[in-house]
Amino acid sequence: MDENKGNISTLAIIKHNFGRPAVMTWGWPLMILSLITLAFLGLRCLLNDPEMLFPATSLVGCSALMILLTLCALVLPAVMFSRGIEDRVTGHYTGIGTLILAFISGVPLMMIRIPLYNIIAWLTLRLTGKSIYPVFFHAAPDSTYGSVLAILCDTVIPAFGVALFFFGFLWTRFKGTDRFKALVVVTIAYVLFSMDFTSILAIAAAGIWCSYLRARTHNMWAPFLCLISMNLSEMMLPGTLSRIDIFEVQTYADIGTTYFYSSLPSFFMGMVLILFFIRVLDSFSISVRHEITGMEYDDTIPAFDKSINLSLLLTLAVFITVWVLIIKGVYL
Repeated sequence: MDENKGNISTLAIIKHNFGRPAVMTWGWPLMILSLITLAFLGLRCLLNDPEMLFPATSLVGCSALMILLTLCALVLPAVMFSRGIEDRVTGHYTGIGTLILAFISGVPLMMIRIPLYNIIAWLTLRLTGKSIYPVFFHAAPDSTYGSVLAILCDTVIPAFGVALFFFGFLWTRFKGTDRFKALVVVTIAYVLFSMDFTSILAIAAAGIWCSYLRARTHNMWAPFLCLISMNLSEMMLPGTLSRIDIFEVQTYADIGTTYFYSSLPSFFMGMVLILFFIRVLDSFSISVRHEITGMEYDDTIPAFDKSINLSLLLTLAVFITVWVLIIKGVYL
């Protein structure tokens, strides 16, 4: 009898910590995200053979992996785990003006992102003597069709998945009084999911700004448009701000001083422009707050600490494993 009770209590503990909650918390989707991320890292290692028809580093192979990863890790969980219209994952439409502002804000965000990327690239080479490549990368496209495919698979599709999962679904798993906690958790999760060591600071900056856009515009489309603009502005304005090519440089001495001379003014200019957007969006948020507050946030959302359990420890353990494997370069 005591043995049966022990088994029942063990199963109850497992179900309580790892089973799907009756009302979705923020921790359980992150556990699923971490496991899918680890699975795709393993798939990336399996597809590393250059003799394959479409190796993982080819444009077609990398694009296929990015589409599949976005679908399996971001889009499907956001759709399956939400309660549909009741959760208001996409948020509220608050006018075309805010969406235009969000899209334009991607340009100064790009001006901040590239200097942060260059700093990490230089520090990594300086301290370790080697670059740490992202898990998913491909050769530069050599045709118009290749460029279109690269834009879709590197920018549009991932931006939609990120906006839907992180700044849509996951954002709605926090109460209105926990918005700062939501910003911290969503940004950290976004960075961990990126699997790009050199872009850690750049992605963190993008996560913070997109979380701010989500809070001020009350929908996921503003972060979506901002992420697209951030990537497109770098592609459409080549030569205006140089990004260190970690695939070309061998040592930190190979990095020219022009990267630093251009990065510092760009960073401060981007910060000044971001402060302008903050001022404008704050004024907008105040003007519509009385219409949105009370509608956007569901009182049935569990408290923040409901997600602090064994599933969160598993999530951290899986992501730590992923990043240790990335730093070791097992996928190369």
